[in-house]
Amino acid sequence: MTNISYVSLSQATALERSLNMTAHNLANASTAGYKAIHPIYESVADQGGTREISYVRDKGTYLDLADGALVPTGNPLDIALSGEGWMAFQLDNGDTGYSRHGRLIVDVDGQLKTAAGRPLLDAGGGPVTIPQDIGQDITITAGGTITDRSGAILGTIGVVGIPQSAQMQPLGGGMYQLPAGAGGPEQLANPTIKQGFVESSNVEAVLEMTRLIDIQRAYENSVKLMSQDDDLTKTAIQRMGTIS
Repeated sequence: MTNISYVSLSQATALERSLNMTAHNLANASTAGYKAIHPIYESVADQGGTREISYVRDKGTYLDLADGALVPTGNPLDIALSGEGWMAFQLDNGDTGYSRHGRLIVDVDGQLKTAAGRPLLDAGGGPVTIPQDIGQDITITAGGTITDRSGAILGTIGVVGIPQSAQMQPLGGGMYQLPAGAGGPEQLANPTIKQGFVESSNVEAVLEMTRLIDIQRAYENSVKLMSQDDDLTKTAIQRMGTIS
């Protein structure tokens, strides 16, 4: 392979990764609380040659932290965050995951959970529990305090700020885990919670479709360039053999 093929191969590999991420974003365009994920690349110069040649190197991913639209549902168990913050949930393995997916249900034990069965955690790190005789007859303040019809406090929803949140890793269904080496999350003093709303995905479907088409075309051009370079090499070898 020549330098042309190596450069094209590095670009095609990067484009394939971008294609997968864009497709993943489109698949989650209707997932509440989902944040679009994008790749990070850098140009790396080849230090070994006499000519300046640059390759594409994968440096990781980042989340688009822009808020999704708040959609009213009228369901008192649905909550959405406006502005900064993440809600904490207990994962199946006992670890803590973070999400802005606030479409919740009450299970038979009175715990507020996602449809996937992950308990919502309160400000103290324990599951949020609603007495069974209350059901959905609750009020949730902007600060996350849950009260019953009489005004008695039932608990407080934990809302945390996360350092380096753009580097969080997706777990699926709008759930994320802390990036490696990140500082611990801290409770926000003044979160803004909207009861009866859910935050939609921040994926812009039309933009992602356009990006998908552009990536596919660029990938095809990279593969075509490698094929043309291979043909030129074969032709050169054949001519050299003829001359000898």
